Amino acid sequence: MACIAIDLMGGDTPVESRLAAVVKFARKNPTTDVLVFISESYEKPLQKQALNLPNNWITEVCTSQVSMSESPLAALRNKRDSSLSQTIKSLQDNRANAVLTAGNTGALVAFAKYWLKSISPIERPALATVIPGHPKPTLFLDVGASLEYRAHDLLNLAELGSQMAPRLIPGLSHPEIALLNVGTEHIKGHDTIQQADRLLQQSSLNYVGFCEGSALFSGHYDVICCDGFVGNITLKACEGLIKNLQLKSQGKGWRRWLPKINKVNLNPAQYNGALLLGLDGLVVKSHGHSDSQGFYHALERTAGYIKSFAP
Repeated sequence: MACIAIDLMGGDTPVESRLAAVVKFARKNPTTDVLVFISESYEKPLQKQALNLPNNWITEVCTSQVSMSESPLAALRNKRDSSLSQTIKSLQDNRANAVLTAGNTGALVAFAKYWLKSISPIERPALATVIPGHPKPTLFLDVGASLEYRAHDLLNLAELGSQMAPRLIPGLSHPEIALLNVGTEHIKGHDTIQQADRLLQQSSLNYVGFCEGSALFSGHYDVICCDGFVGNITLKACEGLIKNLQLKSQGKGWRRWLPKINKVNLNPAQYNGALLLGLDGLVVKSHGHSDSQGFYHALERTAGYIKSFAP
């Protein structure tokens, strides 16, 4: 049986929304165990649900939890017994095949680097997500694990994306890689990205140069790379746009071109669950604001990652 370890305490939404998602997932997937980490403060509320919990549910009680505003360094120093930390440690202890949290991203990366081994020569783990496109999807990274990158880090990021893309997007063998930039010309961009461009041109990767943000959903590239600062802002801007389109789609004036949008399923909740790459273990980050539906999709995506990375 596969096992997914879950930090139930992490996130911006009430714990009950994630609880409902995990219960639903566990019932629909009886051959997958859910190892659920909670803090002592939630032990009594969870006990009230005990009779409704499925048989493949395992609860682990921890002394504390990491807040969304907590410093990653402070969390690493003082909260190694927290639900977030122990969820990730379960990978090191071979108790789980993958972990999922909607919690503090900085603390997640700090604990993941503490408990898990790095994949050489990757120095900075990266959050990656498969974004929809027409006619094909694209692996987009980094979407928030590391905010600042040197040119060599961007080269490593591209190498990581090239290695992982065939596992996450069926049918790829030698993925085309692009760097996200303010223009496609090689003279565009700041010094770091221009240096990275030169390094990638000299590498053995299938590097095709710069791309602009307008190419994200075009399906023209297999892998698009950028630092976590740019990637996180880009991803959240796209999510905000899509939500506004969904609201406006109720109006008459939008109906005539809405079918063109619907060629691609752009519901952000269905793509919830970014994978932390560069470490020896499957660590998945759900959006902090995920509701029950979004967290459920993150669980399904985590189960899919387990199958994709199975030996």
